[in-house]
Amino acid sequence: MRNEFRFAILTALLFSFTAVNALADVGPKDPAPAYQAPAAQAISEPQSQVTTYSSSVTTTYESEGSEYNIGDKLARGLANVLTSPLEVPLNVQNVTEDQGVLVGWTGGLAQGIGMTALRIIVGAYEIITFPIPFPEGYKPVIQPEYVWQSPGPKITPQGESRDR
Repeated sequence: MRNEFRFAILTALLFSFTAVNALADVGPKDPAPAYQAPAAQAISEPQSQVTTYSSSVTTTYESEGSEYNIGDKLARGLANVLTSPLEVPLNVQNVTEDQGVLVGWTGGLAQGIGMTALRIIVGAYEIITFPIPFPEGYKPVIQPEYVWQSPGPKITPQGESRDR
């Protein structure tokens, strides 16, 4: 019994040490390059930068060239398992805005429940397989990779583009 207890303690310590080291490396390694003015512009011409703020959810998509690592995969899996229930109200709200209250509370609820189950499954998969670099380079399995990221512009039935 004493050896089993020691093994359990050592395993827990090893896992926590691995998790702490993996989570310490979360995030892309290369910072975004600073803005450089075009060479043809005169130096005396003032530069402006437009920043917009909104009360809606901020969307952050990683660029195609960003590098993911083992800690990113573990953190993404934990975040998806823990925040998966947020899919239900998010989908109800989005479908209600697009197609009305009745469809939002029926179809949106069903879609939210399905996405909750999908996020739990994908999150558990990423937690279990976080040491394995599959897909290539620890890339996300589903898009958007987190619940709080919006899926991008939506094309309405009339053919107009609408940002989420």
